[in-house]
Amino acid sequence: MKQHVVHSRLTAPRLLLTAILLLAALLRFYRLDAQSLWNDEGNSARIAERTTDLILEGAEGDIHPPGYYLLLHYWRALFGQSEFALRSLSVAAGLASVVFTYMLGRRLFGEWAGLIAAFLGTISPLGIYYSQEARMYALLGALSAASTYLLLRVLTDDRSPVRNPCPPTRTLLRPAILAAYVLTSAAGLYTQYAFPFVLLVHNGIFGLWWLKEGRQSAHRWRLLALWAGTQAAIGVLYLPWLPIALKSVTGWSSAGRAYELGPALLDVLRVLSVGITLPVEDAAWALASAGCLLLLGLWPTPLPASAPGGNPTQDTQRADDANWSGVASMAVYLLLPIGLIFTFDLYKPSWLKFLVVVLPPFHVLIAHGIMELSTLIAHGTRNTQHVVRISCSVFRVCLPLLWVGLFTLTSLPSLHNLYFNPAYARDDYRQLATDVAVSAHPDDGIILNAPNQWEVFTYYYPDQDVYPAPYRPTGEEVEAFLTPLTGEYQRLFVLYWGDAESDPQRLIETWLAERTYLAETRWYGRVRLATYGVATLPEAPTITTDVRFGKVIRLRGYALAGDRFAPGDVLPVTLFWETRAPIAERYKVTIQLLDSAGRAVAQHDTEPGDGLLPTSIWEPGQVLTDRTGVQLPADLPPGRYTLIVGLYHVATVERLPVSTGGDLLVLCDIEVQ
Repeated sequence: MKQHVVHSRLTAPRLLLTAILLLAALLRFYRLDAQSLWNDEGNSARIAERTTDLILEGAEGDIHPPGYYLLLHYWRALFGQSEFALRSLSVAAGLASVVFTYMLGRRLFGEWAGLIAAFLGTISPLGIYYSQEARMYALLGALSAASTYLLLRVLTDDRSPVRNPCPPTRTLLRPAILAAYVLTSAAGLYTQYAFPFVLLVHNGIFGLWWLKEGRQSAHRWRLLALWAGTQAAIGVLYLPWLPIALKSVTGWSSAGRAYELGPALLDVLRVLSVGITLPVEDAAWALASAGCLLLLGLWPTPLPASAPGGNPTQDTQRADDANWSGVASMAVYLLLPIGLIFTFDLYKPSWLKFLVVVLPPFHVLIAHGIMELSTLIAHGTRNTQHVVRISCSVFRVCLPLLWVGLFTLTSLPSLHNLYFNPAYARDDYRQLATDVAVSAHPDDGIILNAPNQWEVFTYYYPDQDVYPAPYRPTGEEVEAFLTPLTGEYQRLFVLYWGDAESDPQRLIETWLAERTYLAETRWYGRVRLATYGVATLPEAPTITTDVRFGKVIRLRGYALAGDRFAPGDVLPVTLFWETRAPIAERYKVTIQLLDSAGRAVAQHDTEPGDGLLPTSIWEPGQVLTDRTGVQLPADLPPGRYTLIVGLYHVATVERLPVSTGGDLLVLCDIEVQ
C-alpha cells in the first residue's frame, strides 16, 4: 500500500509534465508556417544553404557567431528548407527551454514549483514568438537555461526535492557535470554574442555560493581554483572565434538612452509577462499580479516539499539555506542581465528579444511566489478553528491553480495577436514575391533598397533581375546604379525597407521620382513595394492649360508619352503645377482612368513628387514638375478611356473645386490595345 502511494505521487507530476510539454509543442507548432519569413529569417535560410566553410567565412562579417547557422545547416539537411522545417529548430529549442525551466524550479523549490514554472514557460507569448522564428534567440534561451541548470547541479545536492547546498568535497567529484557545463556554455558563446551576460550570471551565482558555503570547507581555495579553471576551459574552446567576436561586439551601436528608466522597467515586465503585442494599459492587471508574485518569489522563506495541501509541519522543517540559495540564484539570473542591458545602453524595442534569456528565472520566481502565497495563507491559519483550517487547506490547494488559470487568461489576447492579428505579423515577403511573379514580364527589373532583403526575397523569388542597391549611397553611386537599369527595363519594382538606415537621405527614391513614373504602392507589413514605369521625360507641357484648383493652385499643363498603351503597362503622366501663394495644407493628386460608363478602371493617388514635394513646401511662382503613373490592369479590355485629374485634402479627403467646373479635370482620351 505504501509503495502504491509513493508510485502515485511520482506518477502524477510526470503525467502533468508530459501534458505541459504536449501543450508547449502544440502552441509552438500551431501555424508555424502561416507567416512569411522576414528579413533576418531569410538571412538564416540562405546562410544555412552554404557549406560549413562558407558559413564560417560569412559569420566573420555578420553580427552573429556561426553556431546557430551551422546547426541549422545540418537541421536543414535532415528536414528540408521549407519555412516549417527551418523554424522547427527553434521549436525544439523552445521546448528545451520549458524542460530546463521545470528542472530549475524543481531543483530549487520543489516539484510543484517546477511544474508551475514549466506551464508559465509553455504559455509565454515571448517564448512562443521566438520559438516560431528561424533565428538563434530560442536556442540562446535554451542554452542559457541548460548551462545554469548544470551549474546548480554542481552546487546543490541531489538527495531532496529542494536541494540543500552540497558538501564542498562533493563538488570536486562532479567532473561529468562540469564537462557538460563547459560544453554547453561554449555552445552558448558560439550561438549569440549576448551569452557573456549569462557567464556573468554564473560567476555571480558561484560567488554567492562560495561566500556562504564554499569558504567553510577545507577545500575552499581549491574550489575557487577549480571554478577558475572551468571558466578558462570555456575561454579556450571559444578562443578561435574570440578575435572576430571582439571586433563584432565593439562595433555595436548604443540605443541612445532615449527612454525613462521607470517606464522602461515597466516595459520589460510587460514583455516578460504578456509579450510584445499588448500595451501596458491593456495588461495592467496582469502586470500588477506578476509584479506582486515576483516580489513574493524573491522573498527567501521555506517552501513546501510536496504538492499543495501538504503537511505544514513538514514545511517548517525545510532548510532555510537551501531556499535562500535558490532565491539568490534566480535573482541574479533574472536581474543581472536586465541590469546589464541598461548599463550598456542596449534597451530599445527591437532588442527586447534578448529577454528570452531571463524567461526561465522569471517563471521560476513567479512559480515560487505562487507557492509562497499559498504557504503564507496556510501558516496564517495554524491556530484557527479546525473547520477553518480545513477550508484554508483546500484553498491552499486551489490557489496555485487559480493563479495559473488567471495567467493563462491574460496570455490569450497576446497569443491571439501573435497568431492572427496582421498588425503583429512578420513582413510578408512571401505574398510580395507572389504578386511580383504574377505581374512580372521580361522587361521588368527588381531593386532592393536595403542589402539584407536579398536573402529573404530570393528565397521566395529565385529568378534573376534582382539588384540590391548600394548601402547608404552617395548621389554619384545612385546615378551609377540606377541609370543602366532605367535604360534596360521598362518597369521597375522597388522594395523599400529600413529606409532610415539604408538610405537616410532617400536619394534612391528622389532619383526615381524625378526620372520615372511611380504607378503603384503596396505595403506588406513594413515593406513597401513601389512600381515605377520608365518612359521619356518631358521637361515642358505638350498640352498647356490654365486651370485653377481651389484658390491658388494652377495646372499649367501636362504631357503623356504617347496615347496608345497595352494592358499591364504603366501610363506615364507629367503634370506641371504652380501656386500663386504659400499653401498651408497638404493635398494629394488623384489620376483616374474612366471607361465609357464613367467608372474608374485604374487610379493612382499620391502627394506630388511621390510624396517628396508636398504642397505645403511649394514656393509661389515656381513651376513644379510632377511625374506620376497609373498601373493599367493586366486584364483591362481594349478600347478608349478618359484620363482625369483632381486634388484633395490629405486629412479630410475633400476635393478642391476646379475652375472649369466640378472637382475633376478631364485631360484627354487614350487607347488601350
